[in-house]
Amino acid sequence: MTHNKTLKQIAIVGGGLSGVSTAYFLARAGYEVSVLERRANVAEEATFGNSGLLAPCAVQPLVLPGIIKSAFSNLLHNEPPILVKSGFSPRSLRWARKSQRAVEDSFASNKQNLTRLSAYGQMLTHHLQEHYALEQENSVGLLHLFRQQADAARCASIQDELQQFELPRKQIDPKEIVRIEPAFQSPTPLVDAMYYPRDSAGNCVLFVKQLRAIAQSIGVQFHFSETVTALRPELGGRVAIELGEQSLTVDGVVLAAGIQNQALLKPLGVTLPLCAVQSYNAMAPIKNLDEAPNTVLFDETYKVAIARVGNRIRVSGLLGFVPATEQPHPKAIASLLKVANDFYPNAANFNTANFWASTVALQPNGMPLVGATTHGNIYLNTAHGAHGWAAAVGSAKLLADAISGREPEIDSTGLLTTQAGA
Repeated sequence: MTHNKTLKQIAIVGGGLSGVSTAYFLARAGYEVSVLERRANVAEEATFGNSGLLAPCAVQPLVLPGIIKSAFSNLLHNEPPILVKSGFSPRSLRWARKSQRAVEDSFASNKQNLTRLSAYGQMLTHHLQEHYALEQENSVGLLHLFRQQADAARCASIQDELQQFELPRKQIDPKEIVRIEPAFQSPTPLVDAMYYPRDSAGNCVLFVKQLRAIAQSIGVQFHFSETVTALRPELGGRVAIELGEQSLTVDGVVLAAGIQNQALLKPLGVTLPLCAVQSYNAMAPIKNLDEAPNTVLFDETYKVAIARVGNRIRVSGLLGFVPATEQPHPKAIASLLKVANDFYPNAANFNTANFWASTVALQPNGMPLVGATTHGNIYLNTAHGAHGWAAAVGSAKLLADAISGREPEIDSTGLLTTQAGA
């Protein structure tokens, strides 16, 4: 990516994890940064539904082998691992077919790239938490559980390729899980399990709110209740940002507004291969401390994470190809309750948990979309998914380095696009 030495003032559209992290790293690189957020505070949309995983070993591109077959075969199930309406729209069907091809063609290489990015982002996040003495609600160590042999085999097939990252992992007999997590007393049948001692989880929303305060202290300006309606490239390489009846002109723009990025770029002839997908969450206060988990759990079949967050338990993940709603579909609630009660039935009263749904943007290959668009001073940092905390922070630093012309600290192959949306 070519560095524009005249780029000084940068506006970021979106005040979630991606936007606030990008703002921080750009400000540290010497730019004048403004964040434009349509809500009244940071982290109130997709980030609010983030699972809180900081898990380079467990994280994988959110593409599902046989997604079309799996979706329709589960239509009549009350606790489906994928939630769909009675039929995909033509656009969603095309996206799903591209997702299937991505699995067949490049899942292993994308997993390697995402692991590298997430390990970097996890390191950056821990550094920020320690350097600024941030309040944390972290759980350390992750159990990756497999209900189906096909999922376990697919995971095992890429384990050898991930040894290069020197991330400790251990295959364990499901019967031995209790030695790692004494609270785990589940009779749920499992075919395999992996343990990742350095993977972790925390409170992503708390992190973003604290990072916002740090960014403000180094000059980042936050403008809330501001809805960007259009972008207009101008002569001289600047960009006008329409905000209702007002406009703001800057040297560059970073779009970190999830699925809303599509509508902003479409008038400029830029098409993004994104699909809006629902992710679901439940939060319940701990009822029995002795039966509450201290280790993070990730259910491969449901793509659901269970993590202790202070005195609460968070159950999050699952994918829904259904219209956006604030409250989860009853089947999504049933699936979250199934996973929670399968593994920690006495830890909390999950039936009275607080449930909510969030909209996340996904590419067919499940990878983040980070880098320049065909308009050289309009950039993207989006599509990290519900489990993408570490990847979003890593992407923010990579993008800030690319914009400022600095050499990245890690190999950026497969992580940065130079001309998105041609």
